[in-house]
Amino acid sequence: MLRAGGRVVKNVQGYDLVRPFVGSFGALGTLLQATLRLRPGRERAFVRRAGRLGPLALEPRFVWQEGETLYAFTFGHPKEVAAFAASFGGEAVTGPLDYRPLFPGGMGVGEGPVRDLRMNWADGGKPPPVPKAFEGLAEAL
Repeated sequence: MLRAGGRVVKNVQGYDLVRPFVGSFGALGTLLQATLRLRPGRERAFVRRAGRLGPLALEPRFVWQEGETLYAFTFGHPKEVAAFAASFGGEAVTGPLDYRPLFPGGMGVGEGPVRDLRMNWADGGKPPPVPKAFEGLAEAL
């Protein structure tokens, strides 16, 4: 078992394993527990409107399409968030989205009901391809 993350101390050598594990799509190990530290005080907008993925005037942090609905979530400086929300339009999403019924066999890559700027997501599809750099790292471990 490996524990990664925690406090960063100046002038201490070591490896930051969090980012490689996140980017490896499971090739470096299986996540058993995650602790999220949330930072309060940032402005945020979670909105949806009819549409399809394509170029946007202002880019949000996350954007995806489910059916004919386009969702966007962004956070940051209040002026930037307000400008994005005004540009994107649509309506505010007030609660969490529950995609579990769409993916009873697990979320994987393939033709399915949800897509983002990188992939289409399907029920029970295969896992995303592992980048070559992570394959080499996994073999070395």
